[in-house]
Amino acid sequence: MQKSFIEDFFERMNEQLFFVLVVLVQLIFIFQGFHLTNSGFAAVFYQRIYSDPASVQYNFSYWLTGIIGGGWLKLFPGLGLLGLRIAGVICTTLTFGISYNLLKKYLQTAPLRLSLLLIILFLSTSVKELNQRDITALFFVSAAWFLYTGLMAEKYSRFFIAGMFIAANMFVRLPNILNLLLISAIWFYGYLNRIPFRQIASHSLIFLSGFFAMAAILFLVMKGLHHDSFFFNNLKILRNVSGNQVNTRSLHDNFKPYFIQYALGLIVSIVVIVSLWSFAAIWKRLKLEIPALRGFWPVGKYLILALLTGMCIYHARIDSHFWYWLFLFYLGTSLIVALLILSGPQPKDMQLLSFIGSLMLLILPLGSHALLMTIGKYGMWIMVPIAVDYLLNVRSLSSSVVISENRRHTYDQVINAGQMNSLRNGFIFLTFTYLLSDCYFYPYEDLGNRAKMKYEINNPHVNRIYTTPEKAAAVNELLSESKKYIKPDDYVLAYDGFPLFYFLTGTRPYLYNSWLWQYDGEIFKKELKKSINETHICPVVIIRKQRNNGSVQGQGGDPFRDQTYGLMQTFLHQYQYRQIWENDFFRLFVPEAKTIQTTVSGF
Repeated sequence: MQKSFIEDFFERMNEQLFFVLVVLVQLIFIFQGFHLTNSGFAAVFYQRIYSDPASVQYNFSYWLTGIIGGGWLKLFPGLGLLGLRIAGVICTTLTFGISYNLLKKYLQTAPLRLSLLLIILFLSTSVKELNQRDITALFFVSAAWFLYTGLMAEKYSRFFIAGMFIAANMFVRLPNILNLLLISAIWFYGYLNRIPFRQIASHSLIFLSGFFAMAAILFLVMKGLHHDSFFFNNLKILRNVSGNQVNTRSLHDNFKPYFIQYALGLIVSIVVIVSLWSFAAIWKRLKLEIPALRGFWPVGKYLILALLTGMCIYHARIDSHFWYWLFLFYLGTSLIVALLILSGPQPKDMQLLSFIGSLMLLILPLGSHALLMTIGKYGMWIMVPIAVDYLLNVRSLSSSVVISENRRHTYDQVINAGQMNSLRNGFIFLTFTYLLSDCYFYPYEDLGNRAKMKYEINNPHVNRIYTTPEKAAAVNELLSESKKYIKPDDYVLAYDGFPLFYFLTGTRPYLYNSWLWQYDGEIFKKELKKSINETHICPVVIIRKQRNNGSVQGQGGDPFRDQTYGLMQTFLHQYQYRQIWENDFFRLFVPEAKTIQTTVSGF
């Protein structure tokens, strides 16, 4: 089958050179973009987990992520935020390497390399610093590798190691306990190969033994570090948040967004495939009906490609989340291909890989309020390469629609090898054009032209990270002014979406959570009262101004924000705070008295 230029290029590329390309593609994007929320939420956790775990106990649902990130900061303290981005690159590259090793025996080289590079570009639109999503993907793919190779080679010790990775993943991110569903791959393999029930149960027991052994080891480590009390306090906070009236929803309501988003992925995939099919049919009919324009058709094909390329670049520039629709196409297509492989006469090893890949796509997003928008693309590492390989190996397609028995009402449509090659070339080109454009215009929150992002924050923790002149000036002004009133290890209340301030200044989150946007009104009130009574301190307060179309109190109209902002105003008024400084991004408040002598019962 004729291959596209891009496929041929990746097919012929030296393997070591391809690995270098994968690393360089990630590295070139980590020096720009300054995220005030997600980056800081992780960074301050790593900064304080060993020295002051109480102040970041809200993050303890990601305890092992904090241990790993905190260890990295201790090893490379001078690298700061850039060092955490390098750690993220290393983590993603390890995931890439394991996925590549797992799939290279079963997929053709060009589709495998194309798809893995595509995933790298998808992840380049996400948080750059090492975070729980990166480690979640790494540990799941590692568990999948050990389980799959253990089944294929009958090396049962690998089941134990796979279970250990799943247990570790649970401490990386608590909802990852659902990764235990990977055990179903053992049963699926047994079903495919007619393995006796007793042997399947034995394999499952080995897997579970590894899970419980690692869980026990990590809990002992947690207890040895005296982190267990903060971990359980975090569970109480999360239970209160989930049990709050605003958050309380039925099981149906909780799973409804999950089903809607996956259904949308299937719809997008079907619509795109049908549209391409219809376009090919119309194109073929026009070429037959208008032979006089025979010389125009090759030119017209490139004109259409140029138009679509321009549309991709335009949308990447104006819509930072337009990549989501492309992701939905690959998600839906991957699920369709998985169904075809699992239900068709395919090799058993490919069916098992597709089963594991589908599990990763389906269960990794669970536990995230944004589902596919945040962690969904981290589940692509196994099934998307299989789907891309499947599609790029389709030689031709044909269909026949019969309206009546009269041949004049029978419509035959054949997409031959030449047309398939053109469609394949065009789609690969547009996919990479769009993702590269999105990576260029969207360095995570700093939506704009990278050519203008050449300004640094005057802080050693963010050396060699560049942002827009407006953001750099605003943050520099805040740091310069706030150091008159705070010093490292002081309590600060940064409201409500500015956790990176704590990392830059070495200060302590007053409410045990650096990102207060995650608290609703009741929890915010309870934690504020608790902090006042435990510390007897009135901290310096920084309020980040709202700069989108949402209310000044909130983040785009979220129902929690009006409640928490009202409580903040009450707190500022009751303890006689005064605003001493502001710029276009922030306001700075200091209290009349720094200490509180009495116990507070309410506001």
